[in-house]
Amino acid sequence: MRYYTFALYASADQIKEKTTINLREYAYENTIAAVNNYMYKRLDNDVCFFAYREEGNTTYAVFSYDEKKGAFIDAFSHITGVLKEDFSVNRIKTVPCEITMYQALDFLLEAKRRDFMNLTNRFVDTSNLWTYNYYNSETKSFHFDFKEKIVPEKSSCKNTIYDQAFIDELINIEEHENASDFKGNMVHYVVCGHSIEAVKDMTETLMQSLIRAKRISSRRMEVISEIEPDVYLVQNHLNDIIEGNYGGVVVLDLTEKFGCDPVDYTLTSKYIVNLLKEYRNKCLFVFTYNMDNPGFSYQILPQINKYVIPVMLREGRGDRRAAIRYMKALIKDSAYAEYVGQAGEFMKLFPGNEFTQTDVLMAYEQFESWCLNKNVLHDYNYDMSQEFMLDRDGSTDSSYDKLNKLIGLDIVKKQIESIIALDLVEKERIKHKGKDYQACSMNMIFGGNPGSAKTTVAKLFAGIAKEKGILKSGAFVERGGMDLDGLGCVTAIREAFLAAKGGVLFIDEAYFMVSDTAVTVLIQEMENRREDVIVILAGYNDRIRDFMKINEGLKSRIPHWGDFPDYTADELTDIFKLMIEERGFQVTDEATKETHYIFEKVRNTDNFGNGRYVRNLIDRASQNQAVRLLSDGKDASVIKKKELFQITKDDISLLEEGLKNEREPGTAKKELDNMIGLASVKKIIHKAIAHYKLNKLCIAKGIAREKASLHMVFTGNPGTAKTSVARLFAEILKDEKVLSTGTFVEVGRADLVGDHVGATAPLVKRKFKEAQGGILFIDEAYSLCDSYENGFGDEAINTIVQEMENHRDNIIVIFAGYKEPMQRFLDRNPGMLSRIAFQIEFDDYTTEELCDIAKLMASKKQMTITDAAMDKLRENFDIVREESDYGNGRFVRKTLEEAEMNLAERVLQYKESEITKELITTIEVRDISDMATRKRAVKRIGFAS
Repeated sequence: MRYYTFALYASADQIKEKTTINLREYAYENTIAAVNNYMYKRLDNDVCFFAYREEGNTTYAVFSYDEKKGAFIDAFSHITGVLKEDFSVNRIKTVPCEITMYQALDFLLEAKRRDFMNLTNRFVDTSNLWTYNYYNSETKSFHFDFKEKIVPEKSSCKNTIYDQAFIDELINIEEHENASDFKGNMVHYVVCGHSIEAVKDMTETLMQSLIRAKRISSRRMEVISEIEPDVYLVQNHLNDIIEGNYGGVVVLDLTEKFGCDPVDYTLTSKYIVNLLKEYRNKCLFVFTYNMDNPGFSYQILPQINKYVIPVMLREGRGDRRAAIRYMKALIKDSAYAEYVGQAGEFMKLFPGNEFTQTDVLMAYEQFESWCLNKNVLHDYNYDMSQEFMLDRDGSTDSSYDKLNKLIGLDIVKKQIESIIALDLVEKERIKHKGKDYQACSMNMIFGGNPGSAKTTVAKLFAGIAKEKGILKSGAFVERGGMDLDGLGCVTAIREAFLAAKGGVLFIDEAYFMVSDTAVTVLIQEMENRREDVIVILAGYNDRIRDFMKINEGLKSRIPHWGDFPDYTADELTDIFKLMIEERGFQVTDEATKETHYIFEKVRNTDNFGNGRYVRNLIDRASQNQAVRLLSDGKDASVIKKKELFQITKDDISLLEEGLKNEREPGTAKKELDNMIGLASVKKIIHKAIAHYKLNKLCIAKGIAREKASLHMVFTGNPGTAKTSVARLFAEILKDEKVLSTGTFVEVGRADLVGDHVGATAPLVKRKFKEAQGGILFIDEAYSLCDSYENGFGDEAINTIVQEMENHRDNIIVIFAGYKEPMQRFLDRNPGMLSRIAFQIEFDDYTTEELCDIAKLMASKKQMTITDAAMDKLRENFDIVREESDYGNGRFVRKTLEEAEMNLAERVLQYKESEITKELITTIEVRDISDMATRKRAVKRIGFAS
């Protein structure tokens, strides 16, 4: 259908006076309504007329006709003929002007409001104004966005920066005018650009050329966008829209509806292609899409060339002179045509040497305000480079100041300073080169353990980014990786980016985005929104590194890594004081020292909570304080204010977070002192502890001292208690507050050397991490030495030396093994020996010490050894001590275990009634093997001469 509006020189009174029709038969006492009803019955079925307004001697009217059944001139002549013959209306005030279906509906509704319309439904049906059924309806929906426009009759713009292929097509249309009565479309179009404005401008210019060449017959353009994926399932009126625009243009935008995924449009794409197939010769199809977000165009466009010839056209670009010419052309067609000469001056506000149509059209949107200020108001300094910055935070302290007031985080603060500096320099580069310059991405990773202030710093960075002009709003949107994965992840990710526009999107534990779809959409949105959203991915360092390997696109879009180290004990203590002060409490000096000791003890445990641990410790202290204050049955109301808000040492306690069950302090020292033998070992260990504690005391009192290292070498034969002493040493150092946890980690070559290139160093570092706050005991350390140089073993040794230096304050490394091979191990790396503070030699036990060890082992099992059995053991010990590597304490244990088996075999020969407790717990001489006999037997094994 085609719709037109025009005006008549006629009024209701004139019509009533001159008409030959009895108007009361059509509408009582309403002349215009009578005319409308009469015309409905009098006109042909495919033509409709109604008047909608009367002003003085003028009546305004609308008429429609079906262009498939007749021509404009026939329909209009038919209407004017009836008006002249039956109502004596001879003069037309304004010629017919084509309007859209929506405009025709508006005029119909106006006629109804004025009581000029008594047959509304009939007029709706005849005029095919099906949109009337959707008027004020809350339940009906098109399932897409629908707009109409009558393209103005004007010459296509010659001074533009259209793409050469588009200009060639305009010339081609002009040279191939439709000189016949051909009713169809030789080609259809695909138009793409960076903005809807550019695509709209190109489509309108294309239509104007087609109309002049008589390739299309209507200037009405129907634009269908925001199409829903299930539009094919419902009553959608797409057929009605296309049917009603015979000879015109139907524009189908292929961008997916917000919140939908392009993959959901498979069946809808087939449905649209079928519409094209059915109506390709009745109207012109123009498919459009955004070059930066092609939507579901990939599903439709490859199919359309089966049925039509598609002409691909794209948005153009040009240099500054072309952009100014384009701007002048736009201004000439506006209300500010008299200021067209200022186009060049206006374009100076936009740096760069190359511009797209979108660039110029976006700039043109600002010309009106610039022009008014320059030529009319003269009141404001209109600086285009100063972008609008949303004021969100009413605090007087800047986010930058708040960041610098945070305790610790020196490395993070420096990194943020460098990012700010980079942005300031990048902005200057953009001023000179405009969009020709591709600025660096500002996306970041915040890696660190829980409670290390990653979220706090991210929030402050959002504020800093606004203050420094990096971002426009300073918005801070926080999401978890799980929130953006799984079903609905596409919508969730895009909504998160939309919410964070102009600010920061903080994705905590980003590695929980495990699906390929989630990661792909994340990368797409980071690229599409790189100018107005900064993304910060946060989580544990190791897991974030693994996450970054999932897709190469992540690494290229996130150039900055913020490493959040765990807080030191001093920093944790400062945080404790600050939190206590914020809660209005006071804390005694003894309580503060106790918290410092606790922080030293627990900060190296797995999953330590940093600032969160401090907060929980204060909560526990408050709870303990409450119990203490009410312990004697005191009424809470009589407690003095000072007591209510004071935390003492008694209130401070461990949270038992990651700690093992502990023995009473001093137990390990007593156990070491009670060990048999090892006099020189005990002496050196006690001296080492004393030396370390004195050094620490001197440093605390301001006396210059280098931080002492306690790395050691234990040499000796097997069974000389090297491992046992090292284990007790770890506990002693914890009790003496030299080490924080007393953790003991024992490793060998298999734990430290990888089986391929790049695997060794991570293994070593992992073991050092396990031993934080304790001792790393490397048994048979010389097994790390390969028979050749620069092997995996050497890589392990080099990494150990490096980590010994890095962790000299919180890890003690003890190397153990035989004396001579250990010396070769120490010589393998030049830096090794300089880092060893003590070399302790574990001598073999004497015969008497071995006997004492045997008695001790037996007593622990509640057993006794007869004097005769002990003499036999003494003989055996004398014999085996002549050998090397006999096992020392291990030999004693093995001998007693063998004696127990002999005892068991002997006792079981008795009757059960004869077996006594004394019998089964006493080792006799006959239970002890004869070592001299065994040695002679061993010598007889082999070939005789």
